[in-house]
Amino acid sequence: MRGTRWTGLTGLLVLTVVTGCTGTGAESTELPARAVSLPAEVRGLGPAVLAVPVADDRRTDLVGLLAVERFGDDLAGQQLARRHAEVAFGDPRYPTVARGLGDDRRDALLVDGRLREITLPDHVFARRATGVGDTLTVTASRCLAVTGDGTITQPAVESSCTIARGGVVWRDRSEDRYGAIDLATGAASRAIALPSHPIAASPDGRYLAALTTDRPRQLVIADTRTGRTEPTVTVSGTDVPGVFTKDGFAVLHRVGNVRTISLVTPDKDVRTLLTPVGEVAFAPDGRRALVIDTRSGTGRIAVLDLQTGTVTPVVDGGADRSGTQLPPVTGAVTATASGDTALVVELAAGPDTGLRAPRPSRTWSVRLSTATATSHPNTPEAAAVRVLEHDAPPANATAVTALSFRPDGTTLTLSPDGTVTSAPPTATPRATLGHGAVLHTLTDDNGNERADRLLVTDASGNRTEVPTGAGPDQRVDTVLLTPDTEHLLISLRATRGGQKPGNLDAVVIVRRDGTGKPVTIYQGAILASLGITPTDSPQ
Repeated sequence: MRGTRWTGLTGLLVLTVVTGCTGTGAESTELPARAVSLPAEVRGLGPAVLAVPVADDRRTDLVGLLAVERFGDDLAGQQLARRHAEVAFGDPRYPTVARGLGDDRRDALLVDGRLREITLPDHVFARRATGVGDTLTVTASRCLAVTGDGTITQPAVESSCTIARGGVVWRDRSEDRYGAIDLATGAASRAIALPSHPIAASPDGRYLAALTTDRPRQLVIADTRTGRTEPTVTVSGTDVPGVFTKDGFAVLHRVGNVRTISLVTPDKDVRTLLTPVGEVAFAPDGRRALVIDTRSGTGRIAVLDLQTGTVTPVVDGGADRSGTQLPPVTGAVTATASGDTALVVELAAGPDTGLRAPRPSRTWSVRLSTATATSHPNTPEAAAVRVLEHDAPPANATAVTALSFRPDGTTLTLSPDGTVTSAPPTATPRATLGHGAVLHTLTDDNGNERADRLLVTDASGNRTEVPTGAGPDQRVDTVLLTPDTEHLLISLRATRGGQKPGNLDAVVIVRRDGTGKPVTIYQGAILASLGITPTDSPQ
């Protein structure tokens, strides 16, 4: 799978970049087709499964599957592996499924560019899939959890799956109960009654966090194994900062008027980890949090161990912690975390005039495991800094978080590997591509997202616009960095249209450095599954 075949492979994102549609939609009877051979310098792409239109005298909506031994192989003379299928499209590096329809009822597992026959449960939909771990995918309506070894879990016939903080929640719509998915195995927990839709799930699928609906709201921690659901601490609002840890749920709340981080358990045990505290950014893995420690009356940037409660002041320099402690913060602090790193911005304190005038900023990236910081100079002045929300799958290595400087609009991105990049106001971060690169969409003068160009930024400060080859009736669907790290593989789809591939669906290659023109490899096809080969192997 991805982690063993190409550990550097990150960077596929499902986008919703929409441009205007001219209404063209004539289907070519010669589709699908390979337009040109794969350029020789593109290395590391292995077997692939393509969804293609199928010619039929009786109907025009058939979608078939073609399997090629290597991405870029000619399609002439290739025999259909499936003649009529409903495909759960998503990240082609993750496992997914195809449901057999009509005269060809054979279901299929698609993984690593290969197609394997399986039998899906009855009454399922296979339309869109989301990769949530190295070898796990979930579908949404009538949820399925699919693993790379072919294990298929259907929590319930009338179930839906949604991404939650830390995990995946499934809902039994017939009984309005909730469970979770084990991200390691794909197994579904039992469903239990909760007062509201869960705000978080533990990675093993055992525990859920939800809020009561009566005021004052309370945090409910539920154990799906025992069915126990207990209200714990009182919280404010519905956007409650917190994360599941090894021992419970770490939550930021108020005790009286004092901001406090507590660890709560399904047994209603509440253990104070830190109080008082300022800004907090919880690491997604639930081990640590970046905090502003205000116990001494002065704000200090520190790292809180969410298991032991140990608070470690952050120093500048390397992992040996030979540097000096960061100076106290006196202004407004905003922080976000990804992987083992937090990104922290302080805006200088200004006169209390009631005006939100831009102020100088100081920025650090903090390695949480060592509590060491790297300064990022020359960040812009800002009246405010806010965290850009990103609905990333819980264990997805392509997830990127960001801080936006207002009103300037400049964005700093943080990838799970600790890479920090800067992007202009016209760019919206979407995913890390790995190797220090981050993918962004761009907007035009009217604020509409463009499909014809993407932006790639890196830690060296480079900002490279990359053409996609998309026309006015096309959108960018998926983007990934090839194993040779020099090219982007882009899937284009029609802005209007259903599951069936048409003449506006294409898979193109373009150089990452923005030079040259995009090269269409396949026309009238959708990349459904892709395998990776070592880049030093013969091609």
